[in-house]
Amino acid sequence: MDIYGSLFRHVMLPVWETHLRKRPVLERWRELRRTQWASLDELHAIQTRAVSRLVEHAYRNVPMYRAMFEARGLTPSDVRTPGDLAKLPLVRRAELRAAGMARASTVPPLPTIRKQTSGTTGEPLLFGFEPDSEHWRRAVKFRGYEWAGYRPGDRALHFWGAPLPTPPPWRARVKTALDRQLHRERYVHCAVMREQDLERVIEVIRTTRPSVLVCYAQAGAELARYVNARGKRAWGRMPVICGAERVTPRDRADLEAAFGPVFDVYGCREVMMIGGECEAHAGYHLSMENLVVEVVVTEHGGERPAREGEAGEVVFTDLHNFGMPFIRYANGDVATAGSSRRCACGRTLPRIEAVTGRVSETLHDANGAAVSGVALGNIFYEVSAAVRQFQIVQHRDRSVTIRVVLAEQLPGEALTQIGSNARRLLAGVDVNVDVVQDLPRNATGKHHLVVVER
Repeated sequence: MDIYGSLFRHVMLPVWETHLRKRPVLERWRELRRTQWASLDELHAIQTRAVSRLVEHAYRNVPMYRAMFEARGLTPSDVRTPGDLAKLPLVRRAELRAAGMARASTVPPLPTIRKQTSGTTGEPLLFGFEPDSEHWRRAVKFRGYEWAGYRPGDRALHFWGAPLPTPPPWRARVKTALDRQLHRERYVHCAVMREQDLERVIEVIRTTRPSVLVCYAQAGAELARYVNARGKRAWGRMPVICGAERVTPRDRADLEAAFGPVFDVYGCREVMMIGGECEAHAGYHLSMENLVVEVVVTEHGGERPAREGEAGEVVFTDLHNFGMPFIRYANGDVATAGSSRRCACGRTLPRIEAVTGRVSETLHDANGAAVSGVALGNIFYEVSAAVRQFQIVQHRDRSVTIRVVLAEQLPGEALTQIGSNARRLLAGVDVNVDVVQDLPRNATGKHHLVVVER
């Protein structure tokens, strides 16, 4: 029996979240546990009330959306249900970047929490939200991770991310370390995966005995293939929660052989978890109490919802971000509309199927060690406001070209620093930074963040 995990969930976490910080995260988690089994009528009613509140607020208090409504001759009374959202245009990342603070609320709640996208599409976006939106995000994550058997207080290894070019202040580092210690979360960066790095991760698993592995999909798969090829597995069943990249069939098989069942989650930094796999592994259940998610097909100059099994753009409306709303935001991903039949698990939450627009290829350093393409986005952290788009190309000779489209002029030393940051991760590789006017796009309208020439 895990005494600490039980004590953390039933005593420490409620005392901290509910009684001391007065935050509704656990209350929302309990409600989300209930509504995942609720009727579709109840779930649609929840969305309808939320859409009405969001639209009223955005129309009256967010200049960008007020202008959007007026351009189409609409008022809040015209957009009251999730279906009515189709009366509004899609909003894309470039438009949000151009709008600047016109997309922020002029009255409370204000976007006091500021973030930026990880850059997996090569086009970083700065955005914000208020604390209540953060509470919803955490509650949705708790529910989605619980489908994989992971609850707060369980031992978890996060094989995730890369170190920031400039470490945060020591107070922030101490606070983060203490928080992770209490939650029993161990973080190991996955940007570079040399043999000694993979051995270190294996040693962490052996010594800490985590209940779950949370990882970038391709980084986790690289670790799994190393474990399997060398017969390194010395642990029992360990569920794997994958994010940030699409899990290929080969990745899933390798991860299951090395660790245990794979639970893929789909999300983006703008709203965090959009959907996740349950034990039936038949698509991603959507977090519809927090988001309205559409899969949209554009044809003949118009838009329509994708049919079951048909691919289209992912479009979402964040129901609880009033500080800097996302209404009908197309984040650049492509997904397949799921079945309308109830999942075998019994949950009524609708599903989408394969997400095909988030595969970042893995690069290699001069010694052949794998380097995560997603994690490389952190090399732009300090200049994200000035970088409109980027693309990382590894050529056949392993040299790397970083193509950058600038939103504003950068001094030469900043471009030099980008190259230096990349060389620290890509040991021994020749890295060049080129400023370009535009980047090529594929048939779906996206450009690849990472291109590895074969």
